[in-house]
Amino acid sequence: MLELMRKHAESWLIKAILYLLVAVFGLWGVSYSIFARIKPVASVDGHQILSKELDQQAELIRREYQNMYGGNASEALAHLNVREQALDQLINQQLELDEARHLGLRISDAELERAIASQSAFQVDGHFDFQTYQAVLRSNGMHPADYEADTRTKLLQELMFRMASEGVRLSETEARQEFDQLNLKLSLAYVEFPFLRFTASIAPTDKQIAAFYKQHREDFREPERISFDFIRYDPDKMTIKFAPSDREIENYYNRNRDSMFIHPEQVHARHILIAVPADATAQQKAAAKAKAEDILAKLKVGADFAKLAREYSGDPGTKDSGGDLGNLSPGETVKPFDEAAFKLRPGEMTVVETRYGYHVVQVEEHKLAHIDTLAEARPRIVEALRHRAGADAARQAVDQDLSTALTGSDMGGLAEKRGLLLVRTPFLAMNERTTEIDDPRVMQEAFKLNPGDIRVITGRDASLLAKMNARKPSYIPKLEDIAGRVREALVRQMAEAQAHDHAEAFIKQVKAPADFARAAAATQLEVHSTGDFSRSDNSVPTLGDFSEAVQAAALLSSVPGIVDRPLTLHGNAYVIEVTGRTTPSEDQWKQAKDEFMARMLKQRQMQAWNGLLEAMRERAQIVVHPELIGQSPESSM
Repeated sequence: MLELMRKHAESWLIKAILYLLVAVFGLWGVSYSIFARIKPVASVDGHQILSKELDQQAELIRREYQNMYGGNASEALAHLNVREQALDQLINQQLELDEARHLGLRISDAELERAIASQSAFQVDGHFDFQTYQAVLRSNGMHPADYEADTRTKLLQELMFRMASEGVRLSETEARQEFDQLNLKLSLAYVEFPFLRFTASIAPTDKQIAAFYKQHREDFREPERISFDFIRYDPDKMTIKFAPSDREIENYYNRNRDSMFIHPEQVHARHILIAVPADATAQQKAAAKAKAEDILAKLKVGADFAKLAREYSGDPGTKDSGGDLGNLSPGETVKPFDEAAFKLRPGEMTVVETRYGYHVVQVEEHKLAHIDTLAEARPRIVEALRHRAGADAARQAVDQDLSTALTGSDMGGLAEKRGLLLVRTPFLAMNERTTEIDDPRVMQEAFKLNPGDIRVITGRDASLLAKMNARKPSYIPKLEDIAGRVREALVRQMAEAQAHDHAEAFIKQVKAPADFARAAAATQLEVHSTGDFSRSDNSVPTLGDFSEAVQAAALLSSVPGIVDRPLTLHGNAYVIEVTGRTTPSEDQWKQAKDEFMARMLKQRQMQAWNGLLEAMRERAQIVVHPELIGQSPESSM
């Protein structure tokens, strides 16, 4: 493999390549001025990152998403700036390689060969096969030299990661403490003092309003705003009449068949979970199993699965959807469930025991692993080719129109010629959006323009030709112009203070937890109960994200007990009683220990690695040209 060039050094092909190289170097003086004009997208300590490398890395990210999400890849990618992420990865890669060289690390040819030969995709009957290796790379549009260089880089990165993480340690005591904190069960009772209860009785004087305005002038500052014209070059609108040829479709299919159009074996299943606690007794387990088998018996005589799932299932994620789990691939669920589901035929049902309890499982469809035929893949291929052609057309059009607009041509005429719209924005602040502009990067780039400037802005999914019209500087309005807003803000502040004072007065009436309900009744306040909930997401049932309350409840010295101060959420004041607090049992810890410790160790290793990367970034001289990130043509999906 790596010796192939050496073994055939005397062949006519190698000689031809050598003569070609001589010719190229002979023309170097002529071509140098052309190459010198290629501007890198970024540089890391002098190492240039060219647009071609960015294209390739962006393509790798797209392929990864395609493999992960299949038909939903486009939706997932719509929320990701692929090229920015690709550039970030390339910068990190260069930093890692530089550090590896500094440390004297390298991957030998023997290590590289072993790594490649061990990959099952390149094996026949368990042994590396060079013809298969070439065929797999060819079907993915890769050359062996490029693949081997990329693999060597990845092996070096893995070595760097191991060196950075091998010193990370995790004791069982630390892990148990973290597990107990994350899985702590809390139960609260609380009374609420809404600030709105006090607003009607508050009537500030003009003098108070003026004083409040003077003290909080900055709170009423209007941000800087801009207005600009733009033409949006949407790739999907640039190729409405585009129709790829059968040859193009077939070539695309052959290049990407083994990466884009392979479907693993799948089952479409649904389940009803009869949950069993980790510390359940034998009697509780027997009762849960009997209940599951009773449900199975009802289903076999015609009961409605979805209805019984909504009534009995202990899985909150699927209960409301009739227990539907969607399409599952092997290994996506716990092993007992996985094994049972893939043995069932469509329409068959069974009861399966897992660590979560007893599942009544039904398989609706069983799809065998397969590769899409060219006919089946054709719609996706046409869409991909159309998008690529649209991106190329959009890029050419916006570059041409930029040149024309810079000579003074009317942007309205340019838009009309392309069949596109010229949009004029209202005056917008940096964080404001319109129906036409929902990409924060567009606003960030637009704010860099001066009145009259024209430039191309690369957005998340399209390029814009933008011309700045006007800019309004930030300012603080006069009191007479915003008196209503100022009064409203003052009233709210005073109402929130009163809510807090009433909550403090309530706490003084509660000498012990037993007094909580009595004090609430005496002041005609409703006591709300949360029931048991986990502290892991810092959310309180019925109130939402309320980390201050969760942390206070977790740290309270004794339970039951009262948090000794009012807590505030969205301006409302709360007095909270912690009615219950339980840590996970020893059995729960034993069942979860191995998986939890492995995950926690991995998190710590990633933290150590990211810390090293951040330190390397701080030491390095990194130059990025954001205006070039989106200008290079992107390869096919």
